[in-house]
Amino acid sequence: MTSRVRSQPPRCTRFAVLAGLAGLALGAGLCAEDPTGAPELLVAPLFNWDIVSLEQNLPRFNGSVLTGFHSLRSPGVTPRGATKLGVGLLYSREEQFARTATDSFFRRNQVFLNPKSAFGIWNDVEVGAGLSGSWVEGRELVGTGATERTRAVADWLLDSGDLGVKWKFFDRERYRLAASFDTRLALSRADFGSLPGNFFNFEIDGDYAATRRLSLAANLQLLASDSNSRRDQVIVDFGAIYSFTDVFRGMLLGTLQEDDEADTVLGFIGLAGQLVEEQHAFTLSFDLQLNDAKRAVRTEEQLDISLSYTFTF
Repeated sequence: MTSRVRSQPPRCTRFAVLAGLAGLALGAGLCAEDPTGAPELLVAPLFNWDIVSLEQNLPRFNGSVLTGFHSLRSPGVTPRGATKLGVGLLYSREEQFARTATDSFFRRNQVFLNPKSAFGIWNDVEVGAGLSGSWVEGRELVGTGATERTRAVADWLLDSGDLGVKWKFFDRERYRLAASFDTRLALSRADFGSLPGNFFNFEIDGDYAATRRLSLAANLQLLASDSNSRRDQVIVDFGAIYSFTDVFRGMLLGTLQEDDEADTVLGFIGLAGQLVEEQHAFTLSFDLQLNDAKRAVRTEEQLDISLSYTFTF
């Protein structure tokens, strides 16, 4: 058996951690008392987004199956005795470049189907389960040295089975905090189109209700894998959620993701909208990768578009 040796965290790890700490500091500042000494008014947001939304399980980095909005999760939980059922459809397109014997530029397209469920077992604890399957087509590198080239690949995959638990441990007027642990168990060991190995995700989520219509949210993830080809990662998500009406809200969101293979911190920015009618919720979101990932096959641009439906009972 070969042992797995991890190198010291690169600068991009420290950058991501500092960004997470900065976000927490910002949240603490927003929650500080009014300097005039006036009492803080209790704010009840228009939306309880724990009841109406299931997170999109973005296979790019996220192994979770519990509540949230796009890649940013809510710190709340499914109410005790309630059940959420949902399904997500995600399209991901990458503009890629490979420097081989002849330089080549191509696209990698992948479509994911992600059914999932969540159940409130106690007042502040929920559990979740889900599956992820996909169709992928693109090109991969084969050969070495002068014989290195790309070849076309297309495949259907049952990517993973997902399990998770979340505990809301702090809830006081305008702000909440929760901790969660998720596992993403690989059902496919294919080299192309599937993340390698099993993933284990520990996450701290928080949000702050600035007004009845505006909320600010952030999370910090520590993502580990049992794959020798992928190192542990630090991921920071942040966003602002605004309720335009009693049935529609939108989000401006961002992600910072450590990528050791590319020796950088990748940045993503996106928009999402959600329509809620009684027990039904429809969510549409998209995000863009802001900087290149310079690997053996370099991703110069990435676009994700996701559509999800959730039913709560």
